[in-house]
Amino acid sequence: MRYFETRFLEEADEFIAGLDPKTIKKIFYNIDLAEQTNDPKILKKLQNDIWEFRTKYAGLQIRLLAFLDKTDN
Repeated sequence: MRYFETRFLEEADEFIAGLDPKTIKKIFYNIDLAEQTNDPKILKKLQNDIWEFRTKYAGLQIRLLAFLDKTDN
């Protein structure tokens, strides 16, 4: 079961595309996992409709902000 669907802004796509392939794979793995689970180590609510995807890989900590799109409800 998927709780939400992730869509990326152009800037996020460009940022992710600039990373090495293994890091990109880990980020997408974590996002896919977050869509199916409720794990605050991967997706943490910061405030109201602002969330943070978290990925730790190869000594890097990558954080992507996520926003709830209420028009899809």
